[in-house]
Amino acid sequence: MYGFFITSLTPDNSRREVFPPMGEIFSLKNQIQNYAWGSREILGRMRGVPVPTEQPEAEVWVGAHPAAPSRATVDGTESPLNELIQAEPSRFLRPDRTSDWFPFLFKILAIDAPLSIQVHPTPEQAIAGFEDEQARGIAIDAPHRNYKDRYSKPETVIALTPMRVLTGVRTSAQLAELAKAFKADWLAERVKLTPKQLLTEIIRMPEDAAATAVEQLVEVASQLTGSDNALIADAAELVQIVAGKYPGDRGLLVAFVMNLVHLAPGESAFTPDGQVHAYVSGTAIELMNPSDNVMRAGLTAKHIDTEELIKVLGESQDAPVIQRPTPENAPVGTYAMWDERMSVTRIRVEEGKPQEYTFEGISAALSVSGEITIHAADGNGTEEFVLGATESVLHVGEPSAATLSGSGELYIASYV
Repeated sequence: MYGFFITSLTPDNSRREVFPPMGEIFSLKNQIQNYAWGSREILGRMRGVPVPTEQPEAEVWVGAHPAAPSRATVDGTESPLNELIQAEPSRFLRPDRTSDWFPFLFKILAIDAPLSIQVHPTPEQAIAGFEDEQARGIAIDAPHRNYKDRYSKPETVIALTPMRVLTGVRTSAQLAELAKAFKADWLAERVKLTPKQLLTEIIRMPEDAAATAVEQLVEVASQLTGSDNALIADAAELVQIVAGKYPGDRGLLVAFVMNLVHLAPGESAFTPDGQVHAYVSGTAIELMNPSDNVMRAGLTAKHIDTEELIKVLGESQDAPVIQRPTPENAPVGTYAMWDERMSVTRIRVEEGKPQEYTFEGISAALSVSGEITIHAADGNGTEEFVLGATESVLHVGEPSAATLSGSGELYIASYV
């Protein structure tokens, strides 16, 4: 499709860009990230390829982050989205933008083992950290680099299957109950600390003390599995899951004091900057700021910088408020995000029951099941896109009316 642009004069006679009178929609090819915690089954089954796959497949990335940009077919040519934006920012981004950075990163997560325990920086911390590492000459792709870009990374996860999520720190009362049940003296003496103080002291525990604490947790957990007390039974199961995937990893101590949240399919949880978190199991959609800045505290073979993580830890580490789409049980439901300009819309399409939808602003539609056909009007007539699971399209410009037919489930991330 071919777009065109209009300029108009502002009161000071400078020219102002505006979007083309019709929106544009482009097909995308998205990269898969082969992280160790990923599944060899889930994304392969979605795509309809033989499983198990040769490598674990952890994430599908939809966006323009230079680490793994989607490839868009524009004017008959397929190119990385970040390069297209660099060449024609006015075509792909909003006219009121404050930078030429694509506004979000949209993902499917396929979790076969707990992710690293991690924290993301605030915008100010991200800028300072990035500039510092640049000044020190640390290569962007260096394994020990903390800050890959200048952006913060708040994120919302939406469960496609039942999920276990670790996020924030348990209440003092819960910590005291767990310390007693698991005979964890190292925790009992710290339950009155603030969340940040507690995490800091656990992360800085001497190696011998941490190893002993991990060993004891694992031993006691085997005796508490199936406890009538839900809090204790959940914690025992968590210990066994983590220890089974990461034997001897001291990150287990951090995981043990974190809130363990169970998400049912369709439920979502928000993680703000500075919040300690890790996803334990399940398949999900995730929307985040377009950043890859991660400070890790364990459960990973990747670079761990505990002192930098402590520096970006927030003082508040509360459990998230679980949200569902509005309206909840309708074919089309929307999730609010941390930024009022952003949203995620879930669309369920049934055979013989097409859904009408209007794409607005910068939107990425990502299929997670079935096969959905998008019929959309633009300045050149009507375009048709057929999406199987993990496939997507990008919309930019003015609103575009569309009809969705077929059978399946689609998630649309929007920035308006």
